[in-house]
Amino acid sequence: MVHLLMQARKGALKHQRDTEEREEVKGFATVEESEVGQTQASKGMQMTELEMIAQCLIFFLAGFDTVSTCLTFLAYELTVNRDVQDKLYEEILQTDKALGGGPLTYDAIQGMQYMDMVVSEGLRMWAPAPATDRLCVRDYVVDDGDRLKFTIDKGTVVFIPIAGLHHDPQYYPNPSKFDPERFSVENRDKINPNTYLPFGIGPRNCIGSRFALMEVKAIIYYMLREFSFERTPNTQVPLRLAKGFAGMRSEKGVFVEFRPRKQAAN
Repeated sequence: MVHLLMQARKGALKHQRDTEEREEVKGFATVEESEVGQTQASKGMQMTELEMIAQCLIFFLAGFDTVSTCLTFLAYELTVNRDVQDKLYEEILQTDKALGGGPLTYDAIQGMQYMDMVVSEGLRMWAPAPATDRLCVRDYVVDDGDRLKFTIDKGTVVFIPIAGLHHDPQYYPNPSKFDPERFSVENRDKINPNTYLPFGIGPRNCIGSRFALMEVKAIIYYMLREFSFERTPNTQVPLRLAKGFAGMRSEKGVFVEFRPRKQAAN
């Protein structure tokens, strides 16, 4: 990855936006770079090789806990929603067959529509970062045109409850239900993008969102291909989060049995 970044810095790699035939980056949860970010980058901002290596390290370190949290809660949902697990397993088998049993590729991951739906719903229900904040850089008047009107003063830190938005029935009917169909091609246009923030939004969104999604999808692909996810006597249903903890942590832990599929077949 460091070598890839060095090539990009030296101009050996051509940015996707510079190509005439740009392939669409599939995946509902993937954040797009904002126009603000593009404008700033076009002003000749340069990074030293040391800064790029440090950024590469941050990709791994900053994403370690969040990716593991996402995988933990996603494994839980696949365990207690057997119909979703079975449907995803079928897509994995089809992909594996198309690859001839070879290693998973980027293009193959991008083509797994149901995988993206499952991961997107997992990030809605259990966003690894349940909240974020932003610093107000100028006085801003909030006016809903009815009774609500107030001013957010410059310098105020605004707290954004991501988990609250993701579980608001106004935006997601029956929000406590794990339903990947919310993110199907037919339904995803019904979602207000400003209410889905697993990676934030705007010029300061998560720079590693694509990398994180590739990690999660690849791990789920190989784990579910080789193992079925089964309940144990300690599996808590419904799952409850621990109180007094800022991050995402279950009250009694997440217990899932990974049962080898070959062993089950025998």
